[in-house]
Amino acid sequence: MIKSARTLPSNAASHTRPSLTLSACMVFVVLSALPALADLPSTSSPALELARTIRTTPFTGTTISTRDAEGTAYVSRDNSLWLVGDNDRSAFEINPYTGALKRIIARPAFDAAVQFGGGQPAGTNRTGDLESLAYDENSDTLYAFSGTCCSSSALPTVFRLTRVSGQLQVDSYQRLPAGADYTAAAWNGAEDKIYVAKGPYLRTYDYVTNTSGPNFRIRNVSGILGLDFTDDGADLLAVTSAERMFRVNWASKRIVTGWNFDLTPFGVRDSRGVEVIPNQNAGGFDQLYVYDGYSGRATGDPLKYAVFVFDVSGGAGGSELVGNPGFEVDTSGWAGGGVATLSRVSGGHNGSAGAALLRNDGTTNGNCMLNDSPNWVTTTLSRTYTGSLWVKADTAGATLRLRFREYNAGTLVGTAAISTVPLTTSWQQVTVQTVPQAPGTSSLDFTAYVSNALPGTCFYADNASIGVT
Repeated sequence: MIKSARTLPSNAASHTRPSLTLSACMVFVVLSALPALADLPSTSSPALELARTIRTTPFTGTTISTRDAEGTAYVSRDNSLWLVGDNDRSAFEINPYTGALKRIIARPAFDAAVQFGGGQPAGTNRTGDLESLAYDENSDTLYAFSGTCCSSSALPTVFRLTRVSGQLQVDSYQRLPAGADYTAAAWNGAEDKIYVAKGPYLRTYDYVTNTSGPNFRIRNVSGILGLDFTDDGADLLAVTSAERMFRVNWASKRIVTGWNFDLTPFGVRDSRGVEVIPNQNAGGFDQLYVYDGYSGRATGDPLKYAVFVFDVSGGAGGSELVGNPGFEVDTSGWAGGGVATLSRVSGGHNGSAGAALLRNDGTTNGNCMLNDSPNWVTTTLSRTYTGSLWVKADTAGATLRLRFREYNAGTLVGTAAISTVPLTTSWQQVTVQTVPQAPGTSSLDFTAYVSNALPGTCFYADNASIGVT
């Protein structure tokens, strides 16, 4: 596993836990309820599943909204997720589990910061493009990097936030060289160093000396917009302008096999920040938080500048291999086949936000099919695969078939594995199993269909999954 139990500094026993105000008689009760320390799965076949989203327009229970999404940082001592955006010129502190807004550090606080070592206040030319954040857990210091967008008078700057009366506050700034538009930043605890990135390049940065190390690259990773290190510093998580997320072995500077995710099927349109945060559920793997800066969503859309929270799984036993399994956002990663048209409707199985609707909009009967597109299982293992789907219909009676087909270079391998269930007007689960005949070289096609479907609604589908054991 790459994420070991955290080592606490000797001067801060609560450094990696939520801040708590406790009476003496409550201590033994509350400590046992703290989130369990976990890790990311050690596997070359990981899978992402969208667990939930955090709304920022507006924040839960408020009328306050962000106007952009850029950088993120997790401050473990406070159990807080910090967010910045260049249109806000402010920093927002939220609870990463509930999404509740804790605090705002507005632009005047950054404008008034004095230069480190003495000098003039920062002023508005240094605060218009807050791009990225990095939290140094050892020194309990938060750094906010401001770039050069979108004015010729914008001056690249880094601000330092230190703890005053129990809260992080802006205390000073440093001038950065012209062109130092750092779109991503993160602290590596094993090295006790801040790393910043722009485009395909990374380098170290030291605030006190205001110096940077030489540029270097990670092969096949470019357009870096967000960074975070695992607790032991062994791995780097990065999101890019292509809406991809990578896990990089820091020693070799190579992408870890299988850890190259396309985020667009989940609804992410402009990945800007990434954080590894302990799962609130005891015993669960850490979760990955991705900040989406896409500005094309309409006002009132709950996904506008939202934080997407992902579960990651992999290895042996019940691994989730399906992206967009619940159709909460859209139908990305799926297609209608035969006579079927595919759309998303509100209200799915067990109260979920959405479901898939398959319809025969023609005038004659035909095969009405839901198909993963492209196939979620691209390279099979020598394991048993179990596919599952929840289905229902407006009218009972038709037979639904759930099917795995194994392909090798486009050629069907052996016979298809099929399970059938008579559709009813209530949600029910159908499952199918298969063992690949050509593991390591084949892929699996996962489909659900009704043969000879009448015109009109064919069936509804939700909560798709593929497990491997």
